[in-house]
Amino acid sequence: DIDDTLTGNSDGITPLLDFLKENRDSIGFGVATGRDLDSAVQVLETYGFEPPDVIISSVGTEIYYTKDKVTDRGWAAHIRKKWKPQIIRETLENFHFLTLQENPEAQRSYKISYMLSDSITPENALPLLHTALSDKKLSYKLILSHGVYVDILPYRASKGHAVRYLSRKWKIPLQRLLTAGNSGNDHSMLSGRMRGI
Repeated sequence: DIDDTLTGNSDGITPLLDFLKENRDSIGFGVATGRDLDSAVQVLETYGFEPPDVIISSVGTEIYYTKDKVTDRGWAAHIRKKWKPQIIRETLENFHFLTLQENPEAQRSYKISYMLSDSITPENALPLLHTALSDKKLSYKLILSHGVYVDILPYRASKGHAVRYLSRKWKIPLQRLLTAGNSGNDHSMLSGRMRGI
């Protein structure tokens, strides 16, 4: 994760940059972020990171490789199944405590992003959202982060699912993957056989 994980300790960035540079031939480096691709690249550059080997962006709905930002079309095809974004938007548009995030980059082909109002607690809001979406027989994944960000994704998508997909595709055992995160949208990549921090 980037925000408050990779960037959460300014004293640790220089040693990490040195470590990655010294071990470039034997260690792959990637980020998994809620940010869109361009925003992720901009933040990494600001902190002095070389382009990573892989960027999982938009809460695990997009995968890009190398500095050339080559998209993984297989991942997009995999998560597309049963994804009905228009019906999801219509189903949630009348919940007064939800507001679509205004930043155009927050809304992606496979991610619908809302802000949760402080007029209701997440514990009270989430069951209402799940019930509304389930009543429409929609397949989806709802992720709450930092108590205010609500992302609706295809049911096959998340940061953790994307990391597991890469593990299978590139034949890297999960036990050889070190992941780190600090919020709800990181949960799926911190559990299971990966070495989660």
